[in-house]
Parts: sequence; C-alpha cells; structure tokens
Amino acid sequence: MKLLKSKLAMVISTVIILNSFVLPVSAADIGVSNEISQTDETYVFAEEVNTFSDLGIMYIAWEDFISENPNSTEAEQEEFLIQFVESGGLRNAQNPRGIGDLVSGFNSLNPAEKELALKHPLQALKVYDCANKATNATIEYYGTNGWQDNSDAFRHCCWNALMKKAMNESAAEQWATAHEYESSGLDREMDLFNNVIGRSINVTNKNDSEIYNAVKDKVVYGDCRRIVNNALVPTNADGLIK
Repeated sequence: MKLLKSKLAMVISTVIILNSFVLPVSAADIGVSNEISQTDETYVFAEEVNTFSDLGIMYIAWEDFISENPNSTEAEQEEFLIQFVESGGLRNAQNPRGIGDLVSGFNSLNPAEKELALKHPLQALKVYDCANKATNATIEYYGTNGWQDNSDAFRHCCWNALMKKAMNESAAEQWATAHEYESSGLDREMDLFNNVIGRSINVTNKNDSEIYNAVKDKVVYGDCRRIVNNALVPTNADGLIK
C-alpha cells in the first residue's frame, strides 16, 4: 500500500503531487460542475466509481455543491454524489491530469474499497482527502514517498490519524483495512501495524499541523515499524528533512 497526497480545492486552484512535482488544478481544469446532467441515460454507481481518480472528480463536485448549499445535511450531500455519478457526471468530466491516480499507492479501488464507497460515498471522499494530506505531509517531512521505510510508516500513521479526525476511529479502521485487501506478507503487516498506531493518536481539538507532529514523534521514537533486511524493526529519525 503506497499512499497519499494534498487536498483538492473547489473553485480556487489546488495542488496535485506527481512524483514530487506540483500541478495546479481547479474545477474548471477538469470540467466538473455541481449541476446534475439532465439526460435520459443513467449509470450504476458501483460500476462507475472504480478509481481514486473518480473520487477526485467527485470531491471537486462535492466541494462545489456544499459551497452553494452550506446548510445541506450529509444525507443530502450523499444524495447529490449518487445523482452526480448516476447521471453521468464522471463520464462527462474532463480529467487530463489523472486526478486521484496521482495519489501514491492509490489507483484502482480494490473490491473492499468499492464496497465501502458504495455504502458510504461521502466517507470515501474524506478518505481521499486524508490520503492527499498525508502524502503532502510525508513529502514535506521526508522529501519523498518511500516504501517500507520511515516515510512509509509516517504516511500510513498520518493517514489513519487524519481519518480518525475526519470521521471516527471505527470508520478509519474499516477503510484502512479495506485498502490492504490485496496486500500480503511483511508489507501488509507493516502497514496494518502503522495504521493502528495512527488511530491511537489523540486527535481531539488538534489541527493538521499538530497531528503531523504527533505522528512524527511516533516514528522518531520507534512506535511505528519499517522493514530492514526482511524484518520488521522500530522506526527512527532517519530520512527526516524537517
């Protein structure tokens, strides 16, 4: 599981990280609107939402929707998302930069993730947003999104802490475990371990920067795990640039 990246914004330009390069992206760039298309053809949500790129398009449409409907309930927001997809919103959106597919480790949704996205479309967007933030923070602290190293541990731990704040611990566990559906071996063991550490962090009344620092402490002081010489070992301060 290799994850994450920084938050897509609504009307203002936002950033997407591609192999450490930052590309500005706005709703206009990909042709996303919060308008529900008026066509006779409908599409099946479960068949349309297949990648994190799809979630990226939905995220921008959702941000646009709540900007115009600030008092909308979560149920109304989920209803909008379902209508957006089933009316062809994903197919009509132009997405030249592959939003979502640029999130390290997130390309196609696996069967477990697709099942959760179908049940909880709004949660899926929050998971996506947390993945973006965690990747951005990883690059900020380590300069790279590594694999099986301290930066990998930081990213997973951070993602889970952010999901806990955005939703709750139980939902965060569901999504983090679903993401490991197709992983195996030591890599899976490492990721699941670091996910648990992230969810153990007290995120109450903490802003994102405070959460990042709490995660960094977990990595630096050996509470997380990395893989060295085909064995799980405690993390340390190696690789930090901040």
